[in-house]
Amino acid sequence: MYKLDALDQKILTILQQDGRASHVNIAKQVGVGHTRVRDRILRMEEAGVIAGYQAGIDPAMLGHSVQCIIQLESDQGQDFDQFVHDLLQMDEVVEVANVTGSVDAFIQLWVKDIPHLRTIIYNRLSNFPAHKSTNTSIVLKSWQKPLGLRHITGDEE
Repeated sequence: MYKLDALDQKILTILQQDGRASHVNIAKQVGVGHTRVRDRILRMEEAGVIAGYQAGIDPAMLGHSVQCIIQLESDQGQDFDQFVHDLLQMDEVVEVANVTGSVDAFIQLWVKDIPHLRTIIYNRLSNFPAHKSTNTSIVLKSWQKPLGLRHITGDEE
């Protein structure tokens, strides 16, 4: 486990808000030199704390305005890892989570409309050998935030 200190926490908090922030900009915000920020970021990248940088895309702006969560029960006799691999080949699927409880997975996906969702459920998901049953929810609104870091460093201000 990587041990964050207060400076790492400040740097990560800034990067979570703006992954494109320059070392110089971050350094100004945290009150240290930009080479120190660069070194800290590099160390966290090498340790895997910073897993990457990506552009956030709004699916609605690309015509996929319906977010869904499908609870899926799978056939235990089938290869679950292969099933997940196949699900992630579908453009609409953005996340598959293997979970405990009465279902085996939550699948998050974005579709154009209800007929598109119906096609995915009845013509694509149901054709996978590991598919057993589904329960689909349409997301009305969702909220997100970056992972809080105070509890990790012990700074519970």
